[in-house]
Amino acid sequence: MRKGLTLVEVLVALAVLALLGPILAGFVTYLQVNTRSEVRSAAVTLAQESLESLRLSNPQSLPSQGCSDRTISRSGRSFKVETCYCQNSQLCGQGARHITVRVFLDNESQPVYRVETVFTQLR
Repeated sequence: MRKGLTLVEVLVALAVLALLGPILAGFVTYLQVNTRSEVRSAAVTLAQESLESLRLSNPQSLPSQGCSDRTISRSGRSFKVETCYCQNSQLCGQGARHITVRVFLDNESQPVYRVETVFTQLR
């Protein structure tokens, strides 16, 4: 009975590992990119929903300053949606509000998605 591995067996094992390494690395990269895409897509949807809920409001009834935030769960993740009013005071006035919506993943300090718009009242 022999013990250990032959040189051919070791070379075959190394060849298999050499082939599987890049495949596994590519798969891990794909999972990371896919997860980032899912998170960004959810953040865009939350920002759009937030703006749509404000769109029917009279701009004069919206706050003229300050921010508000709320936490929303989407796709098994927790997001903070922050809505700020009139951060650019030049775009705010009678019948107009500058609105910035930023969406954060969990408690991250950088937003996943940010959008700005100006709501005006048409006469």
